[in-house]
Amino acid sequence: MLGVFSAKGGVGKTTTVSNLGAALSQKKKGKVLIMETNMTASNLGLYLGVVDPPVVVQDLIYGRVRPEEAILKTPYGLHLLPGSVAYTDEVTAVDFSPLVDTLKKKYELILLDTAPGFAPEVTAAMRVCDSILVCCQPQVPAIAGTLQTLRMAERLKVPVMGCVLTRVSGRRWEIPIPEIRRTLGWPALAEIPEDEAVPESITRGTPVVLWAPRSPAAVGYLKLAGQLLSLLRRRRAGKAGKKVRRRKRR
Repeated sequence: MLGVFSAKGGVGKTTTVSNLGAALSQKKKGKVLIMETNMTASNLGLYLGVVDPPVVVQDLIYGRVRPEEAILKTPYGLHLLPGSVAYTDEVTAVDFSPLVDTLKKKYELILLDTAPGFAPEVTAAMRVCDSILVCCQPQVPAIAGTLQTLRMAERLKVPVMGCVLTRVSGRRWEIPIPEIRRTLGWPALAEIPEDEAVPESITRGTPVVLWAPRSPAAVGYLKLAGQLLSLLRRRRAGKAGKKVRRRKRR
């Protein structure tokens, strides 16, 4: 369970989730799910061309339907649990744990798209994560928000896999990458450049890694997907090794 977070909106969380999901699903078809956890402003489905899904994550959270009724399957092997773009009901306390526990039995990797800020739904999403990625633009407000998100993860004792620097354009007002690394104190797993292919792919309802796989942003996301697979393999190997050592001690 990997969550993608950022205190500031507009830094590319949803773009990151949709493209990582699409890239990873090419290696693990039918085994990767991307899930909406932004209960009040759900946009994840739009990035895959899903405008008005018949069943949404809000229905699941409030116990109206079963998970299998809400999951949508794409032609390229990625599964999606979307939210409602027109949800106007009052959002009460959210607990993603029952839903996540059910979904974990079916999927090897679940990516959570989250709301910006620190609303209760954000905390609820972070609590169910095994680790998180934090998206950050090379600008002062985004860096400040990233530091807040990192502190929140530390408080909840959720491991941070690293930061993804998004929408990097190299303009003179951007904070230099080395300075961002020193400020955050976390590894930057990837630098995703500003790329016109990204908004075009969103309009087309197809992740940029599939729509324009040779574009700069797509290359960055494909590289990040490869890094994540390697990290996850090492973690699983480490857990398997611990189990073997425990058995030997017994």
